Formats: sequence, structure tokens, C-alpha cells
Amino acid sequence: MAKTAIYVRQSADRADSVSLETQEQLCRSDVPLGVEVAVYADRGFSGKNTKRPSLSTMVEDIRRGEIDRVLVYKLDRISRNLADFTDLLQIFAQHGVAFHSHTERFETGTPMGQAMQSLLMVFAQLERETISGRVRDAALARAKIGFDTGGPPPIGFAKAPFLLMGKRTQYLVPDEKAERIVGLFMAYGNASATLSEIAAQWNAEQFHTMRGGNWSRGALCRILRNPVYVQADAAVYAHLTQMGAILCVPEPLPQGHGVYLYADRRAQRHKLTDLHDTYAIAAPHKGLVSPHVWLACQQRMAIRRSARTLGAGERTWLSGSIFCKRCGSAVTAVQGRNALYLVCSGKKRGICGGVGATWRCDEAEQIIGGVLAEALRSLSAQGIPEPCAMDITARQTVERLQLRRAELMRSLVEGNAETVTVLTEAIARIDARLASLASAEAVTVRSRDLHLPLWESLTASQKKTIAKQLLCCAMVEADTIHLYFA
Repeated sequence: MAKTAIYVRQSADRADSVSLETQEQLCRSDVPLGVEVAVYADRGFSGKNTKRPSLSTMVEDIRRGEIDRVLVYKLDRISRNLADFTDLLQIFAQHGVAFHSHTERFETGTPMGQAMQSLLMVFAQLERETISGRVRDAALARAKIGFDTGGPPPIGFAKAPFLLMGKRTQYLVPDEKAERIVGLFMAYGNASATLSEIAAQWNAEQFHTMRGGNWSRGALCRILRNPVYVQADAAVYAHLTQMGAILCVPEPLPQGHGVYLYADRRAQRHKLTDLHDTYAIAAPHKGLVSPHVWLACQQRMAIRRSARTLGAGERTWLSGSIFCKRCGSAVTAVQGRNALYLVCSGKKRGICGGVGATWRCDEAEQIIGGVLAEALRSLSAQGIPEPCAMDITARQTVERLQLRRAELMRSLVEGNAETVTVLTEAIARIDARLASLASAEAVTVRSRDLHLPLWESLTASQKKTIAKQLLCCAMVEADTIHLYFA
């Protein structure tokens, strides 16, 4: 025999909220005598989604035909999201389940009643988003002052009670792991060890991460980039500003304190490498590492990042040789539904709009491969140009110009209308200079008696090697691929 389901929910136990027991009691007053009742209660769950254990159980019972009516105290108890509420109503309708609310008394079986339901859910969703906005604003206001924002402390620190502006909070104090973290900064900042070596040593010594795992280069990088460890001064704050952070520090500038980074969790960014829309806040705790050591680590990581090991991709032999002409970022092969496509990595990071067109990987390989095949045939007939001092200097100039071009492109993306013309002209001058350098030819021939293989007979690995030897880089844009020979 089917029964009536009473669903009750309470996200937080506050004085102004209706308790689960009260909700159930009020709903039972709407149930006729002799009707079997099943109560489904979710305590401590928000109505922003349907990921609630008792709600899921009730839906499963509905699918099994055990329920013929769902009763709630108020519409927003079952959901505060219009899309989720509509989906639930469709499930109810599919299984012939009636839905009623104790507070909003109107006939839900008529079109007008259904419209009223939807209208009430719109306001319930607006209320939820308004409350969420107020919570975020309050959290940001507390974070700007230096209050603890919750979560576990970073490795090397523990939390201790602290009074800030007469209110209780927590702040960071060094723990037994702090000395090892300082050693990491010293070893990497002084270039006496690589991250791989440090990770291998820590793993061999059974010194684990906060979650009990092994260390990797990425995990160590996240520690080194975190300004919570630095005894911040003006130079540190200047570096964070260059990374895009919004400073939130008192006057006069505090010396020797760590720095909290606070950002909206909804924002999509590369954490600690892109600090746009992130607040850099003077923390109440003392840092562990001197500013010059911390900045030395940042400089070394920046050099490693700019000279990143390109070409590790195995999807195409173009990996490491092809770049976006708009921003200078590496172009990578991404698997689509039916083919591999070339995608600007700057687009993934949000600094570029892409190469300007959709390029299939096999099309680019065919175009560039045809040019390289002709270059191989030419080398077999004429010999290999002997690099001279001018060639090496030119290549260094090309690399420097490419980096400068990438910086200008980033400024162009982030700039205003007043600077667009100036930046565009500067980029055009760099493009002309790059074209001029690419047209320069070496004149010394090492050998005329060569037997080079045919391009078509090479494996993907061999093609990648040849491409790296012959090409300085390939720059791709909307309808053109520009090849710069080494």
C-alpha cells in the first residue's frame, strides 16, 4: 500500500529556523487519519542541490512505487534551485505522486498552480544566492582584517588561539616540521639541490605530505610559491602585485609577517601562478623564510617555467616546436571527438583568445612536414649550413624577441583602448624583425656528400628530432603557419 512521504530539511540549527521536529509536526496535521507516513529528514544539508541522503532515499522509494504523495513544510525545504525542483516534479509526475506544501496552499495540479510553484522557486533560488553572496562578503571582510579563514594549516605550521581586534580567532605558529620547510627554501633558493632531488630525499626519509602521500615536484612548487612562509617586505608585496594580486595591507607596511592569499573559490585560475582577483593579506603570524631567499626561489622557478621542457607530448611530433602567434604560448594537441586539434595553451590559462581558427593536427603536420621534407631533400643535395657566431646570436635574438612578443600580447589582452595602438605597433615591429632574422641564410657548407633519409620513411620520434633541429619554431595563426628555421 502506498504511503505519504513527509520530507523535512534544516541546513543550520539557528534560533530563527524551523526545526525538523516542528516541520514534521505541521506536515502531519495535513495527513488524514489512517494514512501511513514515512518521514525523510536531512539535517545540515543545503537546498542548493539534491545531494542529500534522505532525499535520494525518498526518490528511490518513489521509483519503486512505495509513495503516492510527498508533503513538505515549505517549497524551499525540498529545493532552492529551480532546475532541481523542476526535475523532481517530473519524477513525481512520472510515478503519479502528488506534491503538496503545508505553507503554500494552492492546487498544484492546475497550470496556474504549477506556475505559482515555479515562481516561488525562483524567489527561493534568489534568496539562496543572496544569502551566499552575503556569506562570501562577510568572509572576505574577515579575511582582509587577518582573521583565520578555516581549513587545515599549511605544512610547517599549527594553529593556536589568538585575539584580533578583541575577537577570538586562530593564527599560525611553527611546528616540528617548520625546520624542514625552511631547509627546502634554503636548498632551492641557493641552487644547491633540485626539486626532484629534494622530493626523492624526503620520500626516502619517509617524510610524507599532509595527506600521507609521497612528494613530487609539483607539491614542492606549491610550498615554495606560497607567501604564507615569507617574512614579507616591500619587495615581496611588489612581486605579488606583479603576479596580479590585490594588496590588502595596513600602513605602515608590516615587516616580517607572512601573507595570506584569499580568492573566490568559483574563479578559474592556475593557483599561485596567476593571482588576478586574489587578495594578498598581511597575516598576523611571523614568516619562516627571509624575503631574499623566498624571492630567489620565485626567480629560479620563473626561469625554469619560462624554459619549460616542451616537446614531451606524444600525440604529435610537433610538440615543443609549434606556438601561438598571438600570445607566444605553446600549442598543444587535444583529442576531439573525431580528431586531434591544436589548442593554444594561453587560451587554457585565460590570457589569449586562441590561434584564431580551428586547426586539425594532421593538417598542420602535413603542411609543416611538406616543408621539412623539401628541406631534407635540399640538404642532401647542397649540404648542411655551418652555424657561425652570427647564426647563434640571431637565434638568441629570436628567442628574446619571442618572449618580448608574448609579454606584449599579454599586455594587449589586459590593456585598455589607449594602449592598444601602441602595443599593436610594437608587436608588428617585432614580427618584422623576426621575419628578417628568419630570412638570413648561413653560407658555410659543412658537407656535400650526405645521405639523409626520406621524410616519409621517418617515425614520429625521428620527425620530432628533425623538426627540433631544423626549426627554431613554428608560429600558427588563423590561416597561416609561419616557420622560423634555425
